[in-house]
Amino acid sequence: MKSVYFAGPDVFSPDYPRLISEIKAMCAANGLEPLLPGDKDLATSEEIFHFNLSLIKAADGIIANLNPFRGAIEPDSGTVFECAYAFAGGKWVIGYLDDQRDMLTKLRQTEIGPSNSGLLCRDGTVVEDFNLPLNLMLAHGLTKVVDCLQDAVHLAAAYQ
Repeated sequence: MKSVYFAGPDVFSPDYPRLISEIKAMCAANGLEPLLPGDKDLATSEEIFHFNLSLIKAADGIIANLNPFRGAIEPDSGTVFECAYAFAGGKWVIGYLDDQRDMLTKLRQTEIGPSNSGLLCRDGTVVEDFNLPLNLMLAHGLTKVVDCLQDAVHLAAAYQ
Protein backbone atom coordinates (compact mmCIF):
# COMPACT_ATOMS: atom_id res chain seq x y z
CA MET A 1 0.00 0.00 0.00
CA LYS A 2 1.34 3.43 -0.95
CA SER A 3 1.92 5.70 2.04
CA VAL A 4 1.42 9.46 1.94
CA TYR A 5 2.57 12.08 4.42
CA PHE A 6 0.15 15.01 4.76
CA ALA A 7 1.93 18.34 5.24
CA GLY A 8 0.26 21.64 6.01
CA PRO A 9 -0.71 24.14 8.65
CA ASP A 10 -3.95 22.24 9.23
CA VAL A 11 -2.50 20.86 12.48
CA PHE A 12 -2.99 24.35 13.95
CA SER A 13 -6.71 24.39 13.18
CA PRO A 14 -9.31 23.51 15.81
CA ASP A 15 -11.00 21.59 12.96
CA TYR A 16 -7.96 19.30 12.48
CA PRO A 17 -9.57 16.22 14.13
CA ARG A 18 -12.40 16.39 11.57
CA LEU A 19 -9.89 16.81 8.74
CA ILE A 20 -7.91 13.78 9.96
CA SER A 21 -11.09 11.69 9.75
CA GLU A 22 -11.78 13.02 6.25
CA ILE A 23 -8.20 12.28 5.12
CA LYS A 24 -8.32 8.76 6.54
CA ALA A 25 -11.61 8.08 4.74
CA MET A 26 -10.30 9.46 1.43
CA CYS A 27 -7.14 7.40 1.76
CA ALA A 28 -9.05 4.22 2.57
CA ALA A 29 -11.24 4.76 -0.50
CA ASN A 30 -8.14 5.25 -2.67
CA GLY A 31 -5.90 2.49 -1.31
CA LEU A 32 -3.49 4.84 0.46
CA GLU A 33 -1.99 4.76 3.94
CA PRO A 34 -2.06 8.25 5.50
CA LEU A 35 0.88 9.38 7.61
CA LEU A 36 -0.33 12.34 9.66
CA PRO A 37 1.52 14.85 11.80
CA GLY A 38 -0.26 15.56 15.04
CA ASP A 39 -1.66 12.04 15.11
CA LYS A 40 0.45 11.23 18.18
CA ASP A 41 0.95 13.08 21.47
CA LEU A 42 4.49 14.43 21.69
CA ALA A 43 5.87 16.68 24.42
CA THR A 44 8.60 18.80 22.85
CA SER A 45 9.20 20.62 19.59
CA GLU A 46 12.23 18.41 18.94
CA GLU A 47 10.13 15.27 19.32
CA ILE A 48 7.56 16.63 16.89
CA PHE A 49 10.29 17.64 14.42
CA HIS A 50 12.00 14.23 14.45
CA PHE A 51 8.71 12.32 14.39
CA ASN A 52 7.49 14.26 11.35
CA LEU A 53 10.82 13.72 9.57
CA SER A 54 10.53 9.98 10.26
CA LEU A 55 7.04 9.99 8.73
CA ILE A 56 8.31 11.77 5.62
CA LYS A 57 11.20 9.29 5.31
CA ALA A 58 8.74 6.39 5.59
CA ALA A 59 6.32 7.84 3.03
CA ASP A 60 6.28 7.15 -0.69
CA GLY A 61 5.42 10.82 -1.22
CA ILE A 62 3.69 13.77 0.33
CA ILE A 63 0.60 15.87 -0.17
CA ALA A 64 1.03 19.47 0.96
CA ASN A 65 -1.52 22.18 1.71
CA LEU A 66 0.15 25.22 0.12
CA ASN A 67 -2.65 27.69 0.74
CA PRO A 68 -1.62 30.99 2.39
CA PHE A 69 -1.00 30.82 6.10
CA ARG A 70 -0.53 33.77 8.46
CA GLY A 71 0.18 36.10 5.59
CA ALA A 72 -0.92 37.49 2.26
CA ILE A 73 0.00 34.77 -0.26
CA GLU A 74 2.81 32.55 1.06
CA PRO A 75 2.34 28.99 2.36
CA ASP A 76 3.33 27.86 5.87
CA SER A 77 7.13 27.81 6.28
CA GLY A 78 7.05 24.42 8.04
CA THR A 79 5.12 22.94 5.12
CA VAL A 80 7.64 24.40 2.67
CA PHE A 81 10.45 22.78 4.70
CA GLU A 82 8.65 19.42 4.59
CA CYS A 83 8.22 19.72 0.81
CA ALA A 84 11.92 20.47 0.37
CA TYR A 85 12.92 17.64 2.70
CA ALA A 86 10.75 15.18 0.77
CA PHE A 87 12.03 16.46 -2.59
CA ALA A 88 15.64 16.11 -1.41
CA GLY A 89 14.82 12.56 -0.32
CA GLY A 90 13.60 11.66 -3.81
CA LYS A 91 9.89 11.63 -2.92
CA TRP A 92 7.10 12.90 -5.13
CA VAL A 93 5.44 16.03 -3.76
CA ILE A 94 1.88 16.94 -4.68
CA GLY A 95 0.71 20.35 -3.55
CA TYR A 96 -2.77 21.78 -3.47
CA LEU A 97 -3.53 25.45 -3.75
CA ASP A 98 -6.94 27.12 -4.07
CA ASP A 99 -5.65 30.21 -5.90
CA GLN A 100 -3.30 29.22 -8.71
CA ARG A 101 -2.97 32.67 -10.23
CA ASP A 102 0.63 33.82 -10.64
CA MET A 103 2.44 35.50 -7.72
CA LEU A 104 2.55 38.92 -9.40
CA THR A 105 -1.22 38.99 -9.93
CA LYS A 106 -1.88 37.88 -6.35
CA LEU A 107 0.58 40.37 -4.87
CA ARG A 108 -0.84 43.28 -6.85
CA GLN A 109 -4.11 42.74 -4.99
CA THR A 110 -2.48 43.20 -1.58
CA GLU A 111 -1.48 46.40 0.18
CA ILE A 112 2.21 45.40 0.02
CA GLY A 113 2.28 44.46 -3.66
CA PRO A 114 3.47 46.45 -6.66
CA SER A 115 1.39 48.79 -8.76
CA ASN A 116 -0.34 47.47 -11.86
CA SER A 117 2.58 48.54 -14.05
CA GLY A 118 5.67 47.52 -12.08
CA LEU A 119 7.42 44.68 -10.29
CA LEU A 120 8.59 46.65 -7.24
CA CYS A 121 6.67 46.02 -4.01
CA ARG A 122 6.05 48.86 -1.59
CA ASP A 123 8.81 47.51 0.68
CA GLY A 124 11.34 47.83 -2.16
CA THR A 125 11.60 44.15 -3.06
CA VAL A 126 11.11 42.88 -6.60
CA VAL A 127 8.43 40.31 -7.42
CA GLU A 128 9.65 37.33 -9.39
CA ASP A 129 7.62 37.33 -12.58
CA PHE A 130 7.78 33.75 -13.86
CA ASN A 131 4.03 33.16 -14.17
CA LEU A 132 4.11 30.70 -11.25
CA PRO A 133 1.60 30.50 -8.38
CA LEU A 134 4.39 29.98 -5.82
CA ASN A 135 8.02 30.94 -5.31
CA LEU A 136 10.06 29.34 -8.11
CA MET A 137 12.11 27.14 -5.75
CA LEU A 138 8.97 25.59 -4.32
CA ALA A 139 7.08 25.48 -7.62
CA HIS A 140 9.82 23.54 -9.40
CA GLY A 141 10.27 21.15 -6.47
CA LEU A 142 6.69 19.98 -6.76
CA THR A 143 5.62 17.02 -8.86
CA LYS A 144 2.23 18.62 -9.45
CA VAL A 145 -0.04 21.32 -8.03
CA VAL A 146 -3.80 20.74 -8.00
CA ASP A 147 -6.80 22.75 -6.76
CA CYS A 148 -7.87 20.78 -3.69
CA LEU A 149 -7.11 18.01 -1.21
CA GLN A 150 -9.45 15.54 -2.93
CA ASP A 151 -7.68 15.99 -6.28
CA ALA A 152 -4.31 15.58 -4.55
CA VAL A 153 -5.40 12.28 -2.97
CA HIS A 154 -6.71 10.97 -6.33
CA LEU A 155 -3.46 11.96 -8.05
CA ALA A 156 -1.37 10.32 -5.32
CA ALA A 157 -3.35 7.10 -5.69
CA ALA A 158 -2.69 7.06 -9.44
CA TYR A 159 0.95 8.22 -9.23
CA GLN A 160 3.57 5.65 -10.20
